[in-house]
Amino acid sequence: MYRLKYLIIAIICLSVITCTNNKDQSLVTKPEKIPELKVLFSNALKYYNEGQYRSALKLFKKVETRYSFSDLAPRSTLMITYIYYQNADYFNTLKFARKFQTLYPKNKNIAYIDFLIAMTFYEQVQIVARDQTYTKAALKEFREIIKKYPKSKYAKESELKIDLINEQLAGKHMYLARFYMKKSKWISALKRLNIILEKYPETIYTVEALHRLVEIYYKLGNVSLAKKYAATLGYNFNDSNWYKKTYKIVADQNYQEDTKATKRKLRDKIKNIFKLSK
Repeated sequence: MYRLKYLIIAIICLSVITCTNNKDQSLVTKPEKIPELKVLFSNALKYYNEGQYRSALKLFKKVETRYSFSDLAPRSTLMITYIYYQNADYFNTLKFARKFQTLYPKNKNIAYIDFLIAMTFYEQVQIVARDQTYTKAALKEFREIIKKYPKSKYAKESELKIDLINEQLAGKHMYLARFYMKKSKWISALKRLNIILEKYPETIYTVEALHRLVEIYYKLGNVSLAKKYAATLGYNFNDSNWYKKTYKIVADQNYQEDTKATKRKLRDKIKNIFKLSK
C-alpha cells in the first residue's frame, strides 16, 4: 500500500518537472537570423520599389542598426528619411534627417538632407490667414542652404522656394490690409500695405498695394500723396489692370470732389496718418 502511494507521488513529481521543462523551453526565443548586408539592403529596396513602405522601413532600419559601420548604413538612414517625407510623416522625417546630420556630417548626401529638412517645414506652411511659424522656419533653412551650397542645385531650388514663401507672407499682409479697409481702419491698412512695399517689393502684391494706397489716401483727402503712389504705379506697372483702376481714380473729378466734401470731417483723424507717411 505504501509502495503504491510513493509510486503515485513519484509519477506526479515527474509530470510536474516535465511540464516545467517544456514550459521553460517554450519561453526561450531563438536568436533572429539576420540576412547578409547586401541581401538585406537589396530586399529593402525591392519593398520600396513595390510600394511596401512599412516592410522597406523595417529592413532599412535593420541595416542601420545591425550594420551601422557599413557603407550602406548612411544610405539606409537616407532612405528611411525620404520614405517618411514621401508619406508626409514630417515628425519622423526631421528625426532621421537630424540623425543623419549628426552621424554623417561629411557624407556626400548631406546637402540633400539639409534641403529635405527645409522642405519638411515648407510642406507644413499654413494658408495665408493663419500662423506663419513653419514659413519662417523654412525661410531660415533655405537661406542656410544658399549660404552653405551656393553653386548647388539645392541653392537654386531654395531661391525659388524663398520667392514663393515671400509671396505668401506678402499675401498675408494684403489679406489683412483688405480686411482693415472693409472696416475703414485706415491706419492699420496703411501699415500692412507699407510692409509689402518695404519687405516684399518683388512679389505680385506690390502692384495691388500701390493701388490700395492710392484708394486710401484719396478717401482720406491726401490727394498729393495719392498721386505720388499713382505715379509710382504708372512708372513701373503702366500695363497692369491695377494701374487702369488707379488711373480712373486719379482722372475722376467727381471722385475728387466727393473727397473734398468729406475732407474737413476727416482732417483731425488723418493728422497722424500724414506723419506716418513722411
